[in-house]
Amino acid sequence: FKHYHIAQSFLNKNSPYKGMAFALYYPDVLTNIVAGILIIGFGILVGNIFSVVGKKTLQSFEIERILSDLGVRFPIEEFFSSFLKYGIYIVGLILGLGFLGLDKIFLYAVLFIILGLLIAFILLSFKDLIPNFIAGFIIFMKGKIRVGEVVEIDTIEGKVIHIDMVETKIRTTDGDVIIIPNVLILQNTIIKKRK
Repeated sequence: FKHYHIAQSFLNKNSPYKGMAFALYYPDVLTNIVAGILIIGFGILVGNIFSVVGKKTLQSFEIERILSDLGVRFPIEEFFSSFLKYGIYIVGLILGLGFLGLDKIFLYAVLFIILGLLIAFILLSFKDLIPNFIAGFIIFMKGKIRVGEVVEIDTIEGKVIHIDMVETKIRTTDGDVIIIPNVLILQNTIIKKRK
């Protein structure tokens, strides 16, 4: 009760001690903020230390040299040390934000970002497949070209030897097989030649 009256007197509009009043009136909040910052800093420090120790440990086992002898070129030491470092960073950040009461918000934000990146990755990986698949469906339905026909598409002339949902294979008069994405077949003029 005594601290309440002291804090109230400091909160007076003209009082130069407003910051001190906050610390007296909300000691738990201030303690949590300091603890959260210290935990986050400690997480960064521990993450850096474990990253260096993990990389040195893997270097002592010569894992990359062994993989290189097997024909696998992958920077496993760098990957493992970075994975360890950022994993500890995230754990420290979650624990530090837990003291501030923001851990759930942070976890939701991280999950939302990961989900967004995953969706973007999937869409980018299918950016060529989907239009070619649709074009292949249109080619099949309309019968624009058929296997065995001699066609000229753009500057390519030859016999159609295979059509699937994504691409079409044409054998030129030189015997070369050219693979054309189905989207390009729909975008260009098709000239059917007599056999």
